[in-house]
Amino acid sequence: MSGIDDLLAESNDRWSRARRNVQDVQDLGLSQALKTYYIRYFPAGVLILVAAGTGVSLLIFGGTLSRWTSYLAFGFALAAGGTVIGGLIYNTKKVSSAARIPRADILYPLESEERKQINRQIAGKSPIDREHLSVTRAGAVQQRKSLATLLLLMPSNLILFTAIAANWAGQEDPLVWVMLIVVALSTVVILFLVRDFRRTGRLLTTTSEE
Repeated sequence: MSGIDDLLAESNDRWSRARRNVQDVQDLGLSQALKTYYIRYFPAGVLILVAAGTGVSLLIFGGTLSRWTSYLAFGFALAAGGTVIGGLIYNTKKVSSAARIPRADILYPLESEERKQINRQIAGKSPIDREHLSVTRAGAVQQRKSLATLLLLMPSNLILFTAIAANWAGQEDPLVWVMLIVVALSTVVILFLVRDFRRTGRLLTTTSEE
């Protein structure tokens, strides 16, 4: 039985180290931070940058309104760059302070299968392990913080691909359909990120009293 005892001891030691890592880990308002960004800053920034970029390109390059798709594409490209910069700044100023987590991976002490089990619990695919609930909740906060950062930055790709599609459409490029597919796939990726972000929040809410 010594072999089984050794395995149990090693497992208990890994979970003990993980529990020490997750002390004070907490979501301090990631949902509200994202909501504020997408209600207040993101739409205003995109509209201003698209309008400014379109107007500036029209003035600089001249031409007629028949090439409006090219001018609009320049505006979207400017908005894509602006949302990356704005997203990084907002992430540093607001999102980073909306979650209390250590810099290192809090699940590092655990083995691969143990990590997968926690991820399945967070995704709602496995029952919650009450014995290690604090580690599971901390893992959800860690995922939630990473997802929040991605949700700040990923829309810039969607805007950039939209700019390329608009430009190609104006030039009647047959590859415009390829870019439209890329735009659709980018939208799907963002929707999956939103789904996962909501899943982590749901786990934190349903286990908050335990």
